[in-house]
Order: sequence, then C-alpha cells, then structure tokens
Amino acid sequence: MGDFVKYQALGNDYLIVDPRGGSTALGTEPAPGAVRLLCDRHLGAGADGLLFGPLDAPRPGVAAALRIFNADGSECGMSGNGLRMFALYLGEHYVREWRTGTPFTVRTPGGEAEVRITDITDGRVCVDMGLARFAAGGGTDGGGAATTVVPLAGAGPDAEVTVTDLHLGVPHTVVLSDTIDGELVRRLGPALAWHPRHPEGTNVEFVRVHDDRTLDVAVWERAAGAVPASGSGACAAAAVARARGLVGSDVTVRMPGGEVEVSVAGDGRISSAGTAREVMTGVLSRSLLKELAQWGPTSDEPSGRRGT
Repeated sequence: MGDFVKYQALGNDYLIVDPRGGSTALGTEPAPGAVRLLCDRHLGAGADGLLFGPLDAPRPGVAAALRIFNADGSECGMSGNGLRMFALYLGEHYVREWRTGTPFTVRTPGGEAEVRITDITDGRVCVDMGLARFAAGGGTDGGGAATTVVPLAGAGPDAEVTVTDLHLGVPHTVVLSDTIDGELVRRLGPALAWHPRHPEGTNVEFVRVHDDRTLDVAVWERAAGAVPASGSGACAAAAVARARGLVGSDVTVRMPGGEVEVSVAGDGRISSAGTAREVMTGVLSRSLLKELAQWGPTSDEPSGRRGT
C-alpha cells in the first residue's frame, strides 16, 4: 500500500491517508502545515482536501471514524463528497458487505452520517447529510430560510447581496441569482466567504433555479476557492430552494463538475446521491517525507524553520 490513495467526486478530489496501515506520512496527528504541503498542487500530491481515516478497524455495526482536513490545513466538520469517497474506500478496501448496499455510518467531528454504496462498479453512493440549521436573519422566505442583506465594499449591484446562511456540518451561504458565471463567483465568492460576519469563513453557493426539479450551482469554498463541485454545497443549495418553495423535494443539482441528486424529506432531512472513483495510489519521495516530518503536530511552522 502507498502513502495515500486519491479519490475524486465530480472533480472535487481528496487524498486518503490511512493510519490503519501503520506509520503515515502525517504521523498520528496531522499538522496543519503538513496537510497544506501534501495538498499543494505544485509542491505536494495536490488535492482539495485530505481524509484521515479510518481511525479504528472498520467493522459492521460500528461507526467508522474519520477526520477531514481542508487544503489550507484547517479541520473540517463534514464533506458530502468526502463522505462519498471515504465510503467507497471502506467498501473497496475493508468491509465486503458494504459493497452491496448495506448501510453503514461514518463519524466525523461534525456528526454521524449514514452512507450506502448503491453501485460499487459505478462508484455510486448515497449520503444522509441530516438536518440543515438555518441562521436567523432580517427577512423570511418560508421554511425557516431567513435572508440577510450583506453590505460589500464598492458601489453598483454588488454593494449589497441578499444571502441565506445555514449550517450542514459546515457553514454555508447561499446566493440566489438569475445568472451564474465564473466572473461572478470569483468576484463575490471570497468577499462573502471571509466577510467579517463569518470570522471562521463560510462556503458560498451561487444558485440559479432552472426549473422546479433542477438547480445550477457554482461553489466557492472558504479553504479551496472555486471548486468544480461540492456535495454539501449541493445539499445546502437544495435546502434553501426547497424551503423557499422554488423546487420540489427531489432535485438535480448541476455543477461544473457534474450532477448530484438531492432529496429533502418532509422532516427536513437531506440526502444526496452521486458518484466517486479512485484515481491513484501514491508513494511519496524521501525528500517530501522528510519535509513533512519537519512539521510538529501542533505547530504551523516546520520545526527547523521557526523564527524565520
């Protein structure tokens, strides 16, 4: 087995570092700087994030523990695409019965999620994302999806943007728009993701309602910037659109990287279904392993470079 396994879901890619295989390139406690280096697309293996797990031996009836890290080294509570990839990894490498549709649970710092591999050949996985928690705001559009008018620096149409904030394992900010393009995402994405009202950042979804069964979504993640797809972002977009009565309970979410199917049950529970696949198994060079080892478990600087 190599130092990592790389998976992708709709172009959103993660490195899986498995501590069950013995010593890892990140030790037993991934340092933020080491995660950042490993995810760097020029200096490391390159990815939108990192999945560190399983933390215990996977077995039926017991939740599989997982830690999720963003590409900037910060820890993440939940990732819809990350859960899809990790579920496939467990089915392909550990528990055979999980390959045939038996539901099992993955536990992350953001909570527990039930997952189910519905087609191991196509890499199709269903994920129960749980209930969305809508933030209070200045206006109400029904279903608890309050809106807030956010002032941004500058004049013109971007001086104020109407958003809906919610939490789905991680924070999300949804912007409904009649049109979506890359320029809009690059212009407003970072301004909203790191607005003073979100000191720890938020993931931003720009949403266009195509019809009552289809949403077009572009995502700016607080840690990775523009990404081709986001599983939890798709769920956040569907939750807001459903709460406002713009779509039905089952919706196709189209993103630059591809589509996922999202369902919002009568009790508000959100689930998504989409595909993922293994890309490669990687072996790191000795020089990179040495550089990763310089990072202490709690330091944000390599041990040999502190004070520079």
